[in-house]
Amino acid sequence: MMMTTIFTTVLNMSLTAGYCIIVVILLRFLLKRQPKILSYLLWSVVLFRLLCPVSLTSGFSLLRMDTDIVSQENFMGQHTVENTLGNNLNAEAAQKTEEGSDVSELPPVVQQEQYQASGAQTFLVVGAWVWFTGAVLFILYGILSAYRLKRYLQKAVCVEDNLYEAEKIPSPFVFGIVCPRIYLPTGLSAQERRYVVEHERVHAARKDYLVKILAWFARCIHWFNPLSWLFFALMENDMEMSCDEAVLRKLGMEAKEDYSRALLSLSCDRMEIGGCPPAFGEGRVKDRIRNVLTYRRRTAATVAVIAVLLLAIVLGLSLNPMKRGDGETEELLRLGEKDQLVNDYANAWCNRDGETIAGLYIDEDTAFQKLPMLEKAGGEYSFGFSSPWPDEFWRTIPTGEGTDKGTSEIRYYAWTSDPHVAVWKEEITFVKTEAGDDGSLSHSGYRITDSTLTYFDSITTEEEYMDAYWGDGEYHFTDYVERGFVEAINFQTEYDTENGEDDRNAVYRTPETAAEYIMNLIGGTGTAKTASDGTAVVEYTFGDGSSVLIPMKDANFDARTDNTQQDGTGEAGQTEMEHAVNNEVWILDLDVWNAGAP
Repeated sequence: MMMTTIFTTVLNMSLTAGYCIIVVILLRFLLKRQPKILSYLLWSVVLFRLLCPVSLTSGFSLLRMDTDIVSQENFMGQHTVENTLGNNLNAEAAQKTEEGSDVSELPPVVQQEQYQASGAQTFLVVGAWVWFTGAVLFILYGILSAYRLKRYLQKAVCVEDNLYEAEKIPSPFVFGIVCPRIYLPTGLSAQERRYVVEHERVHAARKDYLVKILAWFARCIHWFNPLSWLFFALMENDMEMSCDEAVLRKLGMEAKEDYSRALLSLSCDRMEIGGCPPAFGEGRVKDRIRNVLTYRRRTAATVAVIAVLLLAIVLGLSLNPMKRGDGETEELLRLGEKDQLVNDYANAWCNRDGETIAGLYIDEDTAFQKLPMLEKAGGEYSFGFSSPWPDEFWRTIPTGEGTDKGTSEIRYYAWTSDPHVAVWKEEITFVKTEAGDDGSLSHSGYRITDSTLTYFDSITTEEEYMDAYWGDGEYHFTDYVERGFVEAINFQTEYDTENGEDDRNAVYRTPETAAEYIMNLIGGTGTAKTASDGTAVVEYTFGDGSSVLIPMKDANFDARTDNTQQDGTGEAGQTEMEHAVNNEVWILDLDVWNAGAP
């Protein structure tokens, strides 16, 4: 039984780690142009999940799965006699079993349940032993390979401190645990030697050789999971590329070409031994060379902001989600019911689903009273106008005393085809309801009793500004790039240019006017400090003397810079769309804004 218990624990760890691997792969793709050290560090959460059978529980968890989904009970479907037949048949079955009676004397349904449980248990036991055998073989193979390599390296010659030279090794590598050594193949040129020594010293300083041993051991334990093999390969690649970048930062960007040649000349096949020591020529050399040649230093501020966000993600993936059981968990479940109501209501708003909206109020009369735009004709509901109208939203976490009442705020982003966005705030109050015997209330659950709508289309004070855009510890606003607004603005500019019309998008040409227009500010003045990288900070002062800082960026800056670099002028030979793109289109810099700066 101990073996099956261990096996089910490993299965749960493997499933949870698989979830994390998929998340990290997606994040890794989004971080494609960022320093590889960020991608490399992300794998730490996968390593934790593969090796650690326990974790803290928190509502902050980003896992959307049961971390104990596999158990002997769940595996057998919990088809026990007690669950299926009740206490009487269960007692009868137990009595006949104790008396040594033939199983065939038991009721047929009991025989079926016992047969299913026995078969599932047998499968679980066999699976546990297959897993254990495979893990032991992988570990023994790795240990034996490491031992053979260690014996061979006894012939290596010490040339300097912990640097050793050995014949017939394909590539430089770090080997050892307590006192790791750097082993170099003989015959390296002075330049190659310089690069590989710097590379391996980075590995040694970061303790990559220990990380790789742990990752190798995790792969041995989870050998049956294809994602664990993918994790090892991708983590190794990110480890090597981050090490390459560290060397370039030390030696300078001018070393890119020579460093790439050294990578190519010293590339080697994978050394499949225990711990797989970090080797200079390992990994996908083609990808490493491409990364070296395209590598650019990022600003410390950019890296710091991304690192903080990734740290939050790593923490969220490291924590287990809360489960049912104690009073705190039950409160979270009730909070989930409240939040679901708010989410369903806001989605119905954006979908103009009048029937759903009316059904979420305590009664239809209250819905019509609180929402004048809600109408009903011929048994059909309608809701809303043509433009502007909300197309996306964010909501606050529901609050309220006890579990029977609650309040929440919803910020809707109302779009027009200009394009332009205004913010609407709706405050809703809801209560817990139960269906009555007299039919006075035909539903149970949380229902809305009151709502108030505020329009933030003319913001005149800092207080209104914060009320419209700040909540739950961060700023919120729609993404002009993601929603295609910038493309629409560029297209309109092209149309105006072709038809000799005035530039209707002139408001976007300076950060001051763009900030005022986009953020729905009136009655004040804005001054901008513009940087050479296409960013700016606008200080907007309202009529009452209060002020806010708004980070802005030119959405066409990169495209305009690329065009200028290609033809040297930024004008000659351009299409009309290229001309439109070369116009400045200032939008809110959400990356900076959402990070709480400036």
